Amino acid sequence: MQQILSGPGLAQRAATSHGPLLWAAAGLVLYLLAGVGSLFITALIVDPALGAAGMPVAAGEIGLSVRNAIHPLVWGALVAALAVPIGRRLVPGVRFTLGGWLVLGTGLVLAAVSWFLIEEFVRWRFTYVDVEYVGFSVLTWPALVAIALSGWAALAVPPGNAIPLVSLLVLAGIGLGVALLPSVVGAADGIDPGNIPLATALLVDVAYAMLVVAVAFRSATAPATS
Repeated sequence: MQQILSGPGLAQRAATSHGPLLWAAAGLVLYLLAGVGSLFITALIVDPALGAAGMPVAAGEIGLSVRNAIHPLVWGALVAALAVPIGRRLVPGVRFTLGGWLVLGTGLVLAAVSWFLIEEFVRWRFTYVDVEYVGFSVLTWPALVAIALSGWAALAVPPGNAIPLVSLLVLAGIGLGVALLPSVVGAADGIDPGNIPLATALLVDVAYAMLVVAVAFRSATAPATS
């Protein structure tokens, strides 16, 4: 008992308690900074490749939709790559499992597919993509990237220590809800056959977010490990 309350035992418990909070804060900063940095990385690598393939990245062209759809993949992968060594240093017992990587990969793919379908829907209706035409739906893919990263991180920390990361996950889920609310209202008037792929993707997004929140919350409320 005395060993637990003093010396290395107490230090380890304190690190386990505060580590996830510090990692969540670091992850939030990485998410914001990498969101901008990954834009330049994606454009630098993808634009020339698409141009060489006959898909110029320009307004009104499908190449722009493809490039923008690749950005969430680069964004999420960059944040995860930077967050892994930070998590290993800050959180004792952090463990990146196959389930966590599946959560991350699935979320990033959904973000890419959803953003592509949203842009193509807007391009089909208005010839080119403008944020004014996209509306709140522009928040869909950043929210999915945040959900994927938060869920991945929450599943990596020891059981009972994921509350800070689940809090970020819930905030991201709220962001997804705000992004999709206008679409849900519009769907009440009926869905045209041409909009079925996009509507299906958005439904899958919601199901994915609910599943990740449920799994992460279960991990966060599990008995804490020493």
